[in-house]
Amino acid sequence: MTNQKVVLVTGASSGFGQLIAQQLVAVGYCVFGTSRKEHPALQGVEMLRLDVTSDSSIESCISGLLARTNCIDILVNNAGQIHASMIEETSLEQAKEIFETNFWGVVRVTNAVLPFMRQQRSGHIINMSSVAGLIGAPGQGFYSASKFALEGYSEALSVELDPFNIKVSLVEPGYFKTNFNQAMLQPTVTHSDYDAIRDVIFSSVQGAIAQGDNPDKVAKAIARIASSSSPRLRYRVGNEAQWLPRLRAILPDKLFRFGARKRLNLP
Repeated sequence: MTNQKVVLVTGASSGFGQLIAQQLVAVGYCVFGTSRKEHPALQGVEMLRLDVTSDSSIESCISGLLARTNCIDILVNNAGQIHASMIEETSLEQAKEIFETNFWGVVRVTNAVLPFMRQQRSGHIINMSSVAGLIGAPGQGFYSASKFALEGYSEALSVELDPFNIKVSLVEPGYFKTNFNQAMLQPTVTHSDYDAIRDVIFSSVQGAIAQGDNPDKVAKAIARIASSSSPRLRYRVGNEAQWLPRLRAILPDKLFRFGARKRLNLP
């Protein structure tokens, strides 16, 4: 291997993950991407099979990578699962599936690389969160809950890893034009009482994604974060990620909820 820093990006077959992996290659990193299924190499990015919900898959991937590189300098936990369902219309099994990928998947992969980063006394873990991890998202309640969990986990982890010179960062995007919404899990059951509100929320979310920022902004932001000598814990990327949490902090709850309902075209 060369003296390039080695980066592992989970969920790199499409969307943010693919853009992140390619951007990191463009600025000089040695990048490996992962996908649950066999996937052809991207430009400059070798793809590895990795299912973040499987301990054996993670062990096989990480051990194979380390046998070749002898190090992992940066881990980008990007693999994620989104859903479009009201909380009462989401089965417990489906809710668990969302957490298995969005939260426990991050924990599993992070735990697999930490022994080597501690041995190196260096490393950087970058976790893809969301503005939905700061403000509860109607119609995506368990996605939001999984990202809230990721926020607390990452904050605690950042303190615990300080003595080993291992940094932890959260990236909190708003709405961006990606294909992420095309893989949304659908409601397990439906109740007619939710028909009107469900349709309005989903239509508003689809519209926000269609009108969202260029996802290249997220990839470029992560490249800057990766190269920082003193990275912060939290980075908000995109217009809504900037102003929504600020409004949440300064507005009375009733007024903020009124604005949020108006934003989603809810009665």
